[in-house]
Amino acid sequence: MPQNPQSFDPDLVVSQVIEGNKDAYRLIVAEYSLLVRGFLSARIYHLDDAEDLAQETFVTAYEKLEKYEIGTNFRAWLMSIAQFLLNNHWRKYGRRATVMEKFRQEIAESIQPELMQSSDDLNQEKIKKLLQCISKLPQNLRQVVRSGLEGKRVDDLSEELNLKPNAIYQLRHRAHLALKDCMNQESPLPQS
Repeated sequence: MPQNPQSFDPDLVVSQVIEGNKDAYRLIVAEYSLLVRGFLSARIYHLDDAEDLAQETFVTAYEKLEKYEIGTNFRAWLMSIAQFLLNNHWRKYGRRATVMEKFRQEIAESIQPELMQSSDDLNQEKIKKLLQCISKLPQNLRQVVRSGLEGKRVDDLSEELNLKPNAIYQLRHRAHLALKDCMNQESPLPQS
């Protein structure tokens, strides 16, 4: 059971543990658990890693308890263990991240030609399908799409079709919806 922070004496608990009362160590864990977990959680992205390091901190402190000098600052001693384990974690993680990044880069370089070919093939198929979808549109919608592809201004198209600009915007919207529906259809394109 955690003691009142004003009355908690870590040196007394450490002495009890060293003298053979191993169960008294749970008082140390209860007293400093929040401090250690908070310290590590603020410095590590993954909460699971912080929890693992906190547990490792208390295990390491327990194993090295006889090296702690009674009368010195137990809190600082415990936090130095947590900091040491955190530094080791960062070194391991950094090496692992570097190795993984190198591996990813090598894989990407080795499959780049196949990816480029697949991308080109996919783009060609999409273009074919888009052209087929455009050809299925009614004449006025086809004309709106073509003018958009050619970069014609709405005012010019409005004069050409003898429609108000608002009507052009509505036609353009209808054309986009029709093309979107056509492109989303799963049916394979007829071979030309």
